Formats: sequence, structure tokens, C-alpha cells
Amino acid sequence: MLETPVKKFVHPKKIYELEYPAHWDQVQQEDYRSCGFGPHDRDDVGLWISIMPMSVDTERLTEDLPRLMEQTLDKADATNLRRDESLRHFGLRSDITKDGEGGHYWIIAGGDVVLFASSQVPAGERDVWNPPFDKLMASLQITRDDELLLRQLTIDVLEELRKRHPEEDFQCDDKGIRGKQRAVFLGNLYREVKAAPQRRKQIIKHFVDNMSLTADAPMGREVWEEIRGDILPVLKPKNYIRSTGPTQHILTSEWLTDVLICYVIKNKKFYRFVTGWDVNRWGTTATALHQIAVENLARLPWPRRLEGSRQKDGGRVILVQTNDSLSSSRLLHPDLHKLFSGPLGSPFWAGIPDRDTLVTYSDRRSLKQRIARKLKKDHDTSAYPITPRPFLVTRDGIAPASE
Repeated sequence: MLETPVKKFVHPKKIYELEYPAHWDQVQQEDYRSCGFGPHDRDDVGLWISIMPMSVDTERLTEDLPRLMEQTLDKADATNLRRDESLRHFGLRSDITKDGEGGHYWIIAGGDVVLFASSQVPAGERDVWNPPFDKLMASLQITRDDELLLRQLTIDVLEELRKRHPEEDFQCDDKGIRGKQRAVFLGNLYREVKAAPQRRKQIIKHFVDNMSLTADAPMGREVWEEIRGDILPVLKPKNYIRSTGPTQHILTSEWLTDVLICYVIKNKKFYRFVTGWDVNRWGTTATALHQIAVENLARLPWPRRLEGSRQKDGGRVILVQTNDSLSSSRLLHPDLHKLFSGPLGSPFWAGIPDRDTLVTYSDRRSLKQRIARKLKKDHDTSAYPITPRPFLVTRDGIAPASE
């Protein structure tokens, strides 16, 4: 017997996807909160999937799901509530017992959403229609893993903040966590945990610890004479700066292609971005501040040992990792060419795929091809990406590789 051709349905809001017979109709209601699937020539046969009005950590919901299903079915005629092992996510199924009906109800939890599904099947045609609906439900994939991770991080951080700072009365909103006097944005934390999920607990602890430190710091009240030696440049992708939100006031300088220069005040245990307001209250200019930041960068130590390798064609690779979150900033070092042209030759290439990496390498075709692939991979998987594009370092300055 030939297999029935299928279509792939991707929810317009990226909630879930599934496969259904290609000759069936597909309809939506309530701004895609409910989607239906069924044969074109039958109005008494079909399956509806609805998004329930909640956003939860579904990994913690499995024990409560039977109770939720019972509440949902409280006014419905259904029986035989059971786990549906054919589903890709944790879900329950029950049999509809209304007169003349032979379909099912389902409740499915995945990502940060709960779905409710029901099939309309004439009792006398169970053997005809239930198998294709079962197959459709078995193909259903909830695509909300990223949203689930962000929700879990929000819950964990909120719990810790409430313990440490009960006076702030921290609460969640659509943008993150807010207290009486401060807002907490989780974008960087999310990217860092996603890049290193095995270090999740340590990363969250470090994040909350740093928040506690900054709460006690005199932010916005620093004296220029006291902190001018602690200002350093950092490289960020242009899309890091948004027109709204916590990054909109950060002081930036245009640099090359898709990279900007920002500036931080380096404390013993944390960094704080410099804003345009800071420049004004210090009575200086962005140009003067940039010059001071580069001078401060030039005084930072290099690692005692630089990891690297020598190639058969005479080329070399040198990896700079300074463990101070400023490895990539060393690309701005005024003596970079002088320091590295000896072992690498001149000109040479450099890459900053993320905040904590500066890789320099000789101008050899095989190296350029291999490291270009590595730069892209590291950029795409980093919690703090900058750019996958390499840069040519010459005696006269730095230029980005052509597209």
C-alpha cells in the first residue's frame, strides 16, 4: 500500500510543527491559538490543537498534568485518562464518551507551553479516522526549547534574588525581572548558559553574585580622577546596541564592518559600561576617553605563555586567551603588529569570534581557509559572540577581510 503524501505545518508563531495528510484542509482561529486539520469533504471529522493560556516550566509540570487534564475535562464527557507513549512530549490522552463520538482528547506539555487537542470522529468510523489522527499527533513537535531555557533561568534567578534582596520585591514581567529600584535583563546569562549548559549552576551563581556587587557600587557617581585609569575598550557586534532597552545609552565608537568599540570601567570583580551621560558629567569627550582607554589597554599584561602551533609550510598560529574577558580587546593594542609580526610574518591575520578569544595566524592559504571555518563555528556557538570575519593586520593598521 502506498504511503499517504503529507504536508509539514509550522505554527506561524513557531510554537510547534507537525505533519498531516497533504489532501486535508488546515485552518486557524483566534490569531493561531487554535489550528484545525481534517478532510475537505467532511465537516464531522477533524482535529483541533489549541495553545492553553499559560507559560510554564513544563519539566516541572509532569506531576500536575493529570490534575490539569481532569480540570480541563471536568465538563466534558471523557474517560480512561492515560499516558500517551506515542507522543514526542509528555502527554495524556482520554477517550471521548459523548453519544455518537469516537475521538480523543489530549493534553501535551513541552517547552514552555501546554497544548490541548481534540479529535472529532463518528463512533462508527473509529477504525478509519483514529489511526491518521494518531499519526498526526505522533509527529507533533513543540519547538520552544529556547523559551523553556529562558523561563527556567528566570525562575532560578528570581528565586535567588528574592532570597538575597527581599527589600527589592523582585517580580517578572515581559522583559525580565524588575525590582523597586532596578531591572534585571537575562539575555547575556541565557547565551552563556546555552553555550555551556553543564556549567549552568556556576554561571547563575556568578551572575547573581555580580549583581549583588554592582548593587553596592557607586554606579553613576564615579569620580573621573579616580577611575580614568580603569577605563578600557571592549569590542561588541553592532547588533548588541539596541535603540531601546539597557544598551541604548552605552557610549560607542564606530570601528570596522559589523564591530563597534564600547568602553567599560574595570572594577576588581566586575565591569560597568560607560554611557554618554558619564562622558558629559566627567567634562571630557568621546575622543579623549577613547585615547585613554587604549593607553590603559596597552598597559595590561599579556599571558606568560601563548598557545600556538607551527605549520609545515612555515606558517604559525598563536592563540591569545587572557582570562580577563578582554582577550578580543587586545586586537586594539597599538603594538599588536610589532609584537606578533616576528613569529607570524607581515602582514598576518587575526580573528575575534567571541569576547574571550583572539587568534592570530600567518598569511597562508591553508591557514586562512581552516581558521575561517573555526571562527564561524566559535562565533555561532559562543555566549558572547563578536564577529566571524577575520582581519588583516599590517604595519599601517587593521582591515577586515573582504566578503
